[in-house]
Amino acid sequence: MPYDHDQPATQAFAEFVADASLDDLPVAALEAAKVALLDGVGCLVAGSGEPAPTLARAALLEDASGPCTVVGSPVTAEPATAALLNGIALHSLDFEVQGTPPAHGTSSILPGVLALSERYGVAPNRAVLAFVVGWQVQQQVRTASSQSGFRGFHPPGVVGPLGATAACSIVLGLNADQIAGAFGLAASRAGGLFANNGTMAKPTHPGNSARTGVESALLAARGMYGNPRVLEMSGGHFETFYEEEPFRPDLLLAGLGEDYAIVSPGFTIKCYPAEIFMQWVIDACQQLRKDPRLDVSAIAEVVVEPPLFRAALSRPRPVSGLDGKFSYEYAAAVGLTQERVIIGSFHDDTAFSEPVQALLPKVRLQQNPDIPETLEGTWARVTVRLRDSTEIVVRCDRFRGCPERPMTRDEHRGKVLDCLTAGGLDDGASRRLVSDLEQLETLTSWEPVLSALRQAGGRTPAEVG
Repeated sequence: MPYDHDQPATQAFAEFVADASLDDLPVAALEAAKVALLDGVGCLVAGSGEPAPTLARAALLEDASGPCTVVGSPVTAEPATAALLNGIALHSLDFEVQGTPPAHGTSSILPGVLALSERYGVAPNRAVLAFVVGWQVQQQVRTASSQSGFRGFHPPGVVGPLGATAACSIVLGLNADQIAGAFGLAASRAGGLFANNGTMAKPTHPGNSARTGVESALLAARGMYGNPRVLEMSGGHFETFYEEEPFRPDLLLAGLGEDYAIVSPGFTIKCYPAEIFMQWVIDACQQLRKDPRLDVSAIAEVVVEPPLFRAALSRPRPVSGLDGKFSYEYAAAVGLTQERVIIGSFHDDTAFSEPVQALLPKVRLQQNPDIPETLEGTWARVTVRLRDSTEIVVRCDRFRGCPERPMTRDEHRGKVLDCLTAGGLDDGASRRLVSDLEQLETLTSWEPVLSALRQAGGRTPAEVG
C-alpha cells in the first residue's frame, strides 16, 4: 500500500508525545516499563566490561567533561556522549529485551533519558513516562514496517532515533512544534547496516540512536529544527528506508494514545545473550542436554532446522565469540556443550575451546519449508544423531522469555542479578539496585541508581587487548 504523503504522521506523533501525561499512563504500562528498565540497567552494567564500550570510552572520554555518568568509567561526560557510550554498553551483549516486532528499544531510549534526567534533575517518574512514550513511537513505526525489507538497514538504527527523540523531548518538556522539528533533525541521522552484525559496530547503532535523541531534543529546545513532515513526505523517512508495498501506513497511527505496545504485544526477555533467532536454537539444545541418552562426545551430527533460514545467520566457523551471537551453528554448539549459556559463552575463550570447536563441524543447517517465516508462528527443531545411531529430537515452539512463555519475576530478577554481579557490583549493591528500580517511579531522585552505576567495573583497553 503506497504511503499517502498527505497523512500528517510526524505531527500526529509530535502531538501524542507533547500531550503525554503520567496520570494517563495505565498501571500495566508503568509496570511493564519498569521490567524493561530493570533489564536494561542490568545489561548496561554487564555490557560495560565488553570490548566495544571499553574501547569507545578510551577513544571518547580522554578530553571529556560534563555532569553525566558513564557506566564503567569514573569520567563523566556531557549528555550526548554519555548516551552514546551507555547505549553501546547496553547493547554490546545483545541481551536486552526486544520489542514485538523486534527492535532494541531499551538501548536506544534509556541512555538518553538517563543522561538528560541526570543533567537537568528530572525525577524518575517523568523518565518512566518518557520511556513508555518513546517505546510507543518506535514500535508504531516498526509495526508498520514489519514486513518491509529495510533495504539492508538495522532496525534500531532506523526506528531508534525516533523513539529516542520522543523520549528525550518528554524529559525536556518540548511542545508539539518543537518535537516535530526534532523528528526532522533525528530522521536525517538514521541508519545502521545489517552487514555489521557480529562486529563491534553493531552496538553503535542503538548508541547512535540514543545520542541522536539527546542532540535532536536539545537542538529543538534552542529553536533549531528539521522538516516537520519528515516521516511522511516524498523523500522522507518512510519512503527512504522501507520497501513500499510491504509497508503498512494504516498501522502507523492505529491505537495511538489508546493502546500501549509495551503491554501488548509486549516484549521478549532474552534468556541468552545472542541474536533473537538464536533463542529458539539454544533453548532446544539446552532441553536436549537434559536427555539422559545424550553424550556430547558421541555426537555424530547435529541438524538444526532454524526459525528463520537466512544466509547471514549461518556462520559455520565464527571468527569470534561475538560473531557467534549471529551463528546458528555456534548457538547449537554452545547450547549442547555448555551446562548454562551465559555471557561468557560468547567470549573467545569459550568459542575456541576444544568442546565447541570439536562440535562445530558436525552442525548442519536444514531449511524446513513448514516453518513460517514470521516471528508469531515460527519454531525450530534440533536433531542430534549419535554414533550408535541413536536420534534425539527437540522442537522449540516458544522459548522461555517470549510473551507467550514469560519468565517469572524471580527468573527475571535472577537474570538481572547475574548481569549486575558480572558487571562488578557486589551482591548487596545489586539487590539494592534491583529494589530501587522495581519502585523507580516512587524515587525522588536518580541518585541511588546513579550511585550504584558508578560502582560498575568496566575494563581498561589494555585488559581488552
